Amino acid sequence: MSLYTKDYLLDGKLLYYQPKNGYRSGIEPIILAGQIYSSINKKTILDMGSGCGPISLIISYRNPDSSVIGFEKNDHHFELAIKNKNKNNLGNLEYFHKDVCEFDESFLSYFDLIFTNPPFFFENKVITSKNVSIYDAKYTTKEKSELWIINMIKYLKPEGKAYLINRYENLSFMLDLLKINKCHVGITPLMSFKGSTPKNVLLSVKKHQNYVEKKENEIIIHTNSSAYSKDIKNWFK
Repeated sequence: MSLYTKDYLLDGKLLYYQPKNGYRSGIEPIILAGQIYSSINKKTILDMGSGCGPISLIISYRNPDSSVIGFEKNDHHFELAIKNKNKNNLGNLEYFHKDVCEFDESFLSYFDLIFTNPPFFFENKVITSKNVSIYDAKYTTKEKSELWIINMIKYLKPEGKAYLINRYENLSFMLDLLKINKCHVGITPLMSFKGSTPKNVLLSVKKHQNYVEKKENEIIIHTNSSAYSKDIKNWFK
């Protein structure tokens, strides 16, 4: 019996293998990859905690002149990311079997762009899954989450930019950390429907001389009829 399913990204342009009974990709990779929907030239890009690679696959496909790297610690996710890269013949994409919470000095101030979707839930506050694929993707400790975000900042070039999606309820925790590290932060609530309470939030992060916080317009995921909104539909293509 197969341990993974064969799926597709970008309306069938990319093959995508992911665990059959483990963590399955949601809407977050589509939103993150959509932040650079237009093609960019010759950038170094990191998918930090890449899982099976949905973000990095999309970005490397849309930006063939850029160098895209993914860091992933879970064995099965890493193997499927390599499979996805090879099946899609993406020569500008490389994956490293690496824990993002362990800083790699060789990538200090290395990346123009970073995309990351850290685990949403602190393990001491919720009932966690015994499925390793789901656990590694969804649960962490506050200490590891701090290391994740601090390392993200360290990996950015001085003029680089990072995009991060996490739970809205974790916003204060993340902003406190970014304030200490003197970042310019854009805050975009992600709403299921117009006027609904945001469950998740998209942060844009740049290094800065002082801490700056800017609230951006929300992203609406669904219309009132439950169809995807115009932006989300475009980002799927």
